[in-house]
Amino acid sequence: MKRFSALLSILASVILLTACGETEKVDDHANWKKRNTEYIAALAGSFADMDTANIAQGQKIKILSYKLDPQKEWGVNSYVYVEVLKKGDGERSPYFSDSIRCNYRIRLIPSDNYPEGQVVDQSFKTATLDPSINIPTSFEVDDLIEGATSAVMYMHVGDFWKMYIPYQLGYGNSTRGEIPAYSALIFEVNLTEIANTGDNLSPR
Repeated sequence: MKRFSALLSILASVILLTACGETEKVDDHANWKKRNTEYIAALAGSFADMDTANIAQGQKIKILSYKLDPQKEWGVNSYVYVEVLKKGDGERSPYFSDSIRCNYRIRLIPSDNYPEGQVVDQSFKTATLDPSINIPTSFEVDDLIEGATSAVMYMHVGDFWKMYIPYQLGYGNSTRGEIPAYSALIFEVNLTEIANTGDNLSPR
């Protein structure tokens, strides 16, 4: 009987070790550059050229990097891809040298461990946007990454946009904190205030 109990104990240990080996954490960043490139390429076709005079809620538009000549042809990695989640009622867009306040969340592309994308930075305090609870953060428009600057300059106060930014318009081949090199970035941005160049944002 004792020999049988010892055998069962050994068998249980083997099963436990095997199970632990099978549940090892997946490497979310394996083949990262290739996966990020393919992610942007796969979604690019469903976004239309931007009509700046008629940006409406529900639209999916693409915005060329502000650094590039719009009269020339450019590839998919030269654009920011935007879903207009909510249309605000602001009267103008920020200029390159303006200051802004916004609620924001930044994710990586979806992965096995993060099906909605790992959150790498945010001002959100709630799972979804709630302007009555979230506290906006201030930025200089020209201090943002190229892709975010390119899109923000077409937003109006009250707009809530989801931006898909190729790594070429983000941090490129550099690692920044939790953001690996070659990361496409998914921004959720709710613009709450604009201050003209040289003016201050409202007191908090």
